[in-house]
Amino acid sequence: MSSDTTSNVHKDLSYVSSPNLLQKLDIYLPPHSIPATTETVYYPPVVVFIHGGAWRTGDKNQFIKLGQGLSHLGNCAVAIVNYRLTTKDTPEIKNPLHVQDVASAISWISLNAKKYGYRDDRIYLVGNSVGAFISGQLILDPEYLNSHDPNLLAKVRGVIGIEGIYDLVNLLKSYPKYIEFVKPAFGADEIILKSVSPQYININSKIPPYLIIHSLEDELVGIDQSNNYFEHIKDSGAEIVEIETSLKGKHEEIVQTDELIQRIVEFIVIQESKEAGWSQFVESAMKAINFPIF
Repeated sequence: MSSDTTSNVHKDLSYVSSPNLLQKLDIYLPPHSIPATTETVYYPPVVVFIHGGAWRTGDKNQFIKLGQGLSHLGNCAVAIVNYRLTTKDTPEIKNPLHVQDVASAISWISLNAKKYGYRDDRIYLVGNSVGAFISGQLILDPEYLNSHDPNLLAKVRGVIGIEGIYDLVNLLKSYPKYIEFVKPAFGADEIILKSVSPQYININSKIPPYLIIHSLEDELVGIDQSNNYFEHIKDSGAEIVEIETSLKGKHEEIVQTDELIQRIVEFIVIQESKEAGWSQFVESAMKAINFPIF
């Protein structure tokens, strides 16, 4: 574990008792805390970022710009999570270990909120590509988070999926070659692929506000994945669900853009503005992104 106290970055924090180097996360904190009163200190919400990489690649160190941008511009804490991957060297790592790892990380993030200085009950999940798949599993199937704390799912106050995969069955129909990374992680049984895909998971919990982002320039995942998932979330009773297709960038590029960081902050600002005691966070973030005061 290492810490950079000058920039409030805490690297390689283990979220389970394991020597595995992938079961770690990094935390980026805002430059300073905002006093709510002379007696108390304001604690910001926390964004949990889940990377993509086809369940076989990807690393938290690829998203330093995102962590720094969200923590500074959005004035929120950011936890960027690694999880075990399905590779030629680790063929035993299969679903549901990926999503279980992220659930363990979220539990650790909530339990360590006071230590690092953020809210334990204002968690926002942000996932790109298969990270969006994992965040969908976590939200739509309560067992993953409930296994740690029956109140943990209710602490998730918003979800953002970016260039997401949500339907493995349809994905393989559109891109048959993707079986090369789907089969090692999930197998090839269509019944199983359907059962684990967020697109088909029956809703057993209240869905928090949801933003689905998909660039029309994405060359790796079709817009139908996001369009169909938007309809699924909407039809499942979500009170707030949006789809955003105006952001630019290819599949991997969009996650590194300033425009995406600003859109994430806007989404969080709107959700936080509905909460009691929101003004410290929202006013600061609004000024940072030149968001209209309402």
